[in-house]
Amino acid sequence: MFILIVDNNSFFVSVLQKVLLNAGFNSVDSLDNGLDCVFEIKRGDSPDVIIIDEEQCYVNGLDIIKNIKNLQAETKIIILTREDSELNINLLPENRSDYFMVKSRINADNLPQLLYAIFTEKISSTKIPIKNKVFSSLR
Repeated sequence: MFILIVDNNSFFVSVLQKVLLNAGFNSVDSLDNGLDCVFEIKRGDSPDVIIIDEEQCYVNGLDIIKNIKNLQAETKIIILTREDSELNINLLPENRSDYFMVKSRINADNLPQLLYAIFTEKISSTKIPIKNKVFSSLR
C-alpha cells in the first residue's frame, strides 16, 4: 500500500511517517503541498491513500481533493483537520473525500488502525466507526 502524506509541517510529517513505518506500512512518502500532489498524480503516481492537511498554503485543500478524485477516484483520502477547524464535515462528501482525523488526536494506534480497517474492508466510507471518535467516515 502506497501512502502519501501532504502537509507543509515537516516535523508533523516526519512523526506520521515514523508512526506508519513502525506500524508496518513500508511505502510512505510525503509532499509539502497539494499542488505538487496533483502534479505527481498527473505524472503517474498512484497512492492508495492520501493523508492531506485541509489547510494548504497555495490553494484550498478541498479543491485539491476534488482534483485528486477527478484524476484517481479510487484513492482513499483522509483529511487532517485542526481541533477548532471551521471545516464543515457535512459538505465533505460532495468534495469526494473519505475520512477525516483531528490532527491533535492522532496517535501511534488510531491512524494505523484506520488504514488497516480501510484496506481490510472492515469499514468503508459508508460506515462510521462508533468506538473511535478520533476519525470518522464522511459518507
